[in-house]
Amino acid sequence: MNELQSVQFEMLKSCVEIFDKLNLMYYLVCGSALGAAKYQGFIPWDDDLDIALPRKDYELFCKKGQQLLPKNLFLQNNNTDFYYPLIFSKVRNSETTYIEKNMSNRDIHHGVYIDIFPLDGYPESVDEQRKLEVMKRKYDLALISCLSNKYNWKVSSFIFVEKMFGIDRDPQKFVNKLEKYISSYSLDDSKIWCNHGNWQGKLEYAPQEQYGNGVWSIFEGLKVRIPEKYDEYLTQKYGDWRADLPEEQKVGHHYYEICDLNRPYTDYINDRKNGKIHLRQI
Repeated sequence: MNELQSVQFEMLKSCVEIFDKLNLMYYLVCGSALGAAKYQGFIPWDDDLDIALPRKDYELFCKKGQQLLPKNLFLQNNNTDFYYPLIFSKVRNSETTYIEKNMSNRDIHHGVYIDIFPLDGYPESVDEQRKLEVMKRKYDLALISCLSNKYNWKVSSFIFVEKMFGIDRDPQKFVNKLEKYISSYSLDDSKIWCNHGNWQGKLEYAPQEQYGNGVWSIFEGLKVRIPEKYDEYLTQKYGDWRADLPEEQKVGHHYYEICDLNRPYTDYINDRKNGKIHLRQI
């Protein structure tokens, strides 16, 4: 493990301890499931950790997790961090700094993090599926004004209009509406489980049997749960996941303005105004 991974791993251990204490179902997913299955730990060049819980377990963790987490960890979501514009949670280390480029102007907690995703159901009706995807697209477009990515002129013009209406200063109501909509499809009544929060889109829509009750794996010596049919799950997402990647693809996929494992992110915030921050170099 590198230093960043070591910080994330300590956070993972704290979360797994809470999952076990609250008897919550969880799975390491995405690159973390791949790492557990292929490397028994982190993918050597990976820079994050991904966990998913069925919606009911996720909401119980959101309700009780903060009081059980160590004092230096913060459970971040749209209810605990007003300007946070995403539909999933993060556990953040308050003693560190990891300011991502696409969030570098947001007045939110910016410690090193691991992602905590909810799993929701998916409708069988084609009409309902189309309606859901249209709604997701609508809210995704509404929330891009909160990000500091570079876009083409059409999207930039759209964002300019959004900011005139103050959408970037009040993302909570949009996140809450989208969260309410996607969570209305029960896992109990669905053959498909979805991780709507992850950026890989429909690659995150999997038959319920892929997750199942999970199977135990080892991650850096820690016993963890990954999807039951992990071979199918990883093949769907990554193709031939057992094959070695070309050297040029062995890179992380998160990009940061500032990463400091020894200082809190607050040391890098110069001033705050209307949900935005200005950074200072140290």
